[in-house]
Amino acid sequence: MSVKRTLKKLLLKLSHKCSKIKTRGNFMFNVKKVSLALAAVSALGISANAGSLVEALSGGKVSGEIRNMTVMASDVNSTLVGPYRNANSSAVALQLNYTTGDFYGFKANVGFQHARSLEIENDSGVVSSGANAFATENEGRITQDGSMLYIANLQYNFAQTEVKVGRQGIVTPLIAVSNANPLKDTFHALSVVSKDIGNTEIRAYVIKDWIERYNATNDARKTHFSDPTLSLYVKNTSIPNLTLEGQYLAVNDDIGNPLDAPRATNDSYSTYFVQGDYKLPVDIPLSIGAYYAGTDYDGDVAIGPTNETTNGGKGETTLYGVKLGGKVFDTAFKIAYTKVSDDNSFLGALGHTPHFFKYNGGQMFTDNIYAGMTSTSLMVIPKIIPNVFTLFAFSSYSQSEKGQTVSGTNMDGASEIQADLRYKFKGALDGLSARLQLAHIDLDLPANNDDTMDIAKLYLTYKF
Repeated sequence: MSVKRTLKKLLLKLSHKCSKIKTRGNFMFNVKKVSLALAAVSALGISANAGSLVEALSGGKVSGEIRNMTVMASDVNSTLVGPYRNANSSAVALQLNYTTGDFYGFKANVGFQHARSLEIENDSGVVSSGANAFATENEGRITQDGSMLYIANLQYNFAQTEVKVGRQGIVTPLIAVSNANPLKDTFHALSVVSKDIGNTEIRAYVIKDWIERYNATNDARKTHFSDPTLSLYVKNTSIPNLTLEGQYLAVNDDIGNPLDAPRATNDSYSTYFVQGDYKLPVDIPLSIGAYYAGTDYDGDVAIGPTNETTNGGKGETTLYGVKLGGKVFDTAFKIAYTKVSDDNSFLGALGHTPHFFKYNGGQMFTDNIYAGMTSTSLMVIPKIIPNVFTLFAFSSYSQSEKGQTVSGTNMDGASEIQADLRYKFKGALDGLSARLQLAHIDLDLPANNDDTMDIAKLYLTYKF
């Protein structure tokens, strides 16, 4: 007998019993019984959306997107801008996802992605090393060809808790996959996300693998942790107008995080992050915020030939930031300041450079994580063109002499100016969106006239 037929019979029986209620004395008692029965039937209907495993597998939801990304940039005599240097690359990617129907709280999620470079670069050779690193037009993060199963997990939901095991995307302050390129990274992990405690969100992770987008064609771009990586994230909004969040990450395996960029480590490490945001009780939308983060390395912090340990790094570092944000008339704004200690650059994370570092939406093509580095940034979001999201930002950097020595970088006096435009189509083109980022970067390098770069990055995305 199907679940629907069973529910129908129960409802008919309840209706029949309700029609027999005659006496005033038994009225409240019978109402309570009927209410409890209806609640039970409702709960049964929620927890058993599919009557069989076959129904759950066939009654799922298909979603996906087609993505095109194109990046073009001028050349600059520096490796500080990474693969953006002299970039002239474009690629298209297809992502197909399937989520089964609910079967007693269980669901299965599967996602496939495939990307193909459009090969518009004039010199598509491999990225070179040393002073000429990234000098070719091949932006390796864009031009990844290949296919991979980036989502493959079993999900179980009960109350307000979700449990997933298998390949999945994770985005938290200290663990982050990147959505800025055609192919996406993924983690092989156990995750538990719970909102059962009032005004509190708790996320716990046990991670066995970080599988980079490059893994579609390069098996070496997979970091396996024999000793699982552990992390706990907590967010609380119990106090009115105040949001508190924090996270702890422990990479226990001595493999460390060898593939991370722009800094990597070859041994275990741990890091933490705490942040608070408070909406001020004033007549205009205005908020203040601050964060503090620290990390402790058990091995070297390095990238290429640069080893911060041999350069005087102490095997630990801290990073903090403060910000003021608000809205005046129809223009939102944010002012932010961040500072890294002289001791080491801040790797601190698993995956790609975490979102919280920059504390501002205006630093997209430069990094502020190097030892001894400070950043000051201003971002404004005016309403200029109807239905077009518009962002303008300016960021400037300074770096202490000790920080320059430890990190092997010189960002003192560097700056970035950026414009970010986004539009979502409607009507017949519903699901299609476009985003254009434009930036001018000045590295202000001593005795180097070729230290500025202009860059444009176009995203075209169709979601279905």
